[in-house]
Amino acid sequence: MNHFVLAVLIGIVEGITEFLPISSTGHMLVVEQLLGLDLDADPFWRLFTVVIQLGAILAVVVFYWKTLMRFVSELFAKSDLATKARDPLVLVMLAFVPAALVGVAFKKKIDALMEHALPIGLALLVGGILIEIIERVTKDKADTPALEKVSPGQALGIGVAQVASLVPGVSRSGATIMGGLLGGLTRTVATDFSFLLSIPTMFAAAGYSMLKYRIALTGEQWAVLAVGFVVSGIVAGGVVAWFLRHVRTHTFRLFVVYRVIVGAAICAAFFTGHLH
Repeated sequence: MNHFVLAVLIGIVEGITEFLPISSTGHMLVVEQLLGLDLDADPFWRLFTVVIQLGAILAVVVFYWKTLMRFVSELFAKSDLATKARDPLVLVMLAFVPAALVGVAFKKKIDALMEHALPIGLALLVGGILIEIIERVTKDKADTPALEKVSPGQALGIGVAQVASLVPGVSRSGATIMGGLLGGLTRTVATDFSFLLSIPTMFAAAGYSMLKYRIALTGEQWAVLAVGFVVSGIVAGGVVAWFLRHVRTHTFRLFVVYRVIVGAAICAAFFTGHLH
């Protein structure tokens, strides 16, 4: 298949799945296997999957730019440390710490899980069921209606929940949003916090991977990277806008059904030899 067509297809998959609670990592691994890409044999495509994540996360930065600038301004305007400690940006960085520490400590074991479809299928399936349970348990119990009302304890709880997303198939957004709901945040606030938390999390992960997979690129490869980056960013921007509108008036049932169906299909494909 033409490399530019591959770049568009993979960019679309990344843009759609990165911020929905359906696991971009899981979808990317399955797509790579279906397309016959061997990332270990071709380091360019390994780098490509990292670069297009930056395209997706830049879409979030653009979407939340005014909010981020307001929080930065308010943070510097605050005079005492106690007040600064409850600033949304500080709490986002607090939530970033648990997954960063665990990710560094157990990176090899986590990478091993990404080599096979079965753990991803099971994570999608079980994760979908857990999302349904958590939504039912937390229904009508939210008491935090704004990002400015999030406490350090709630932020740390979301950060601990994000650790689960290191398992391929769990979904970073799914884990952090559910962590927010369990902590008492409304669906909208939990989603906003999850998206803001994705900024340092994904930049750190992508930065580490880019340093690890440094290779010399040809002119065509640079062009392929650019196509994937742009497609991923545009698609991700549209998905973020739609998802934020969706969660204001809908539950996560749509994603529960999707995860269960796709998770079961991946498990079946693994046991029949269509995926490995």
